[in-house]
Amino acid sequence: MGNIKICFVLSHFPQGGAERQVLELIKGLLVKNCEVTLMLYQSDQIFYEELKELDIKFICNSKKTSSVKFVKWINNILFLRNNLKKKSYNIIHTYLFFNGLVVRLFAPKKYFGKTVYSVRNSYESVSKLYYFIDKLLNKRAINIYNSKKSFQQLYAKPPISVQKNNLVIYNGFDVKKFYRNTKICSQVITLGVVGRLTIQKNQIQVLRVLKKIKNDSKRSFKLYLIGDNDLDEAENIKKYINNNGLSEDVILLDAQNNIEEYYRRFDIFILSSLYEGCPNVLFEALLSKCLCIISKGSNSDLFIKDGFNGFQYDGTDKSLEEKILESIKLIGTGDANRVTENGYNYAYSNFSLKKMVDNYIGVYNKILPFF
Repeated sequence: MGNIKICFVLSHFPQGGAERQVLELIKGLLVKNCEVTLMLYQSDQIFYEELKELDIKFICNSKKTSSVKFVKWINNILFLRNNLKKKSYNIIHTYLFFNGLVVRLFAPKKYFGKTVYSVRNSYESVSKLYYFIDKLLNKRAINIYNSKKSFQQLYAKPPISVQKNNLVIYNGFDVKKFYRNTKICSQVITLGVVGRLTIQKNQIQVLRVLKKIKNDSKRSFKLYLIGDNDLDEAENIKKYINNNGLSEDVILLDAQNNIEEYYRRFDIFILSSLYEGCPNVLFEALLSKCLCIISKGSNSDLFIKDGFNGFQYDGTDKSLEEKILESIKLIGTGDANRVTENGYNYAYSNFSLKKMVDNYIGVYNKILPFF
């Protein structure tokens, strides 16, 4: 893989799960002596400062163009095409639906067959147009899904011809980053929910259930809600906290760069999303040896085996309440250690950064013989 030139093409680089996976993949590729370029065709926004310290090249669209959206969009496309024409990369790699659409439609023809598109879409809440476009442009790239569920939503029974350029590669994590053999202990049960405040993430359900537990059993707890709190569900969550006497129990924080320090505080981690693909936060929590409770909708590929490496609830308030109370009981008796150890071992063995990087290198090697 030495001296292979790879260009990652994205519109911008905000904080997000997809962007963190790009960052981790780039770091892994640099270890393999690849030449990496990051092209941002829409802006020069880069949230992760760590990226700027890496030995990679940047091509960023920092020009202020027309305020007319259509004109601005055309200028962005021209920026992408012109820069890809000037340079010659062995592989271009893009992430997310909009970037995948733009790259597969407008990249110069010399990159047909040399493009990798990491889908990272969950198709539950999108229009049929998504299905149509992803299928229509499917043969222009090797398409990577981060969960079996997403692939099956697009192709329930994929023919052999489709299987050749459609693969599942799970997210990867720096397994040494999260667990440091120490947990920050508290006198009260500490729960954590990490994710942007949107309807999909369903944090309001956690608040409802904890309010009921507090009222019924008079239990004390501390809940951290961590994530981008300037989104569609933020106001409802803030109002619920204030209107239901939870201000002393809930710590509401914006997204945190040092999120691993917060996982160390959590006795219980809850993923309440209505749906997920391969959720970063679940594996970060498992690697931090948190006792994890996950909704059925978030457990797309059966990552959590109920009672073995965590707990799954059926999506209802009642079921979530039962799993929280069961988890609290296990923590009290010390039996939670068995479950958290199983969770840690599962994540460590199957979702390491090394495994993800090696899988992507396998994909790149499918492309390289054509050079």
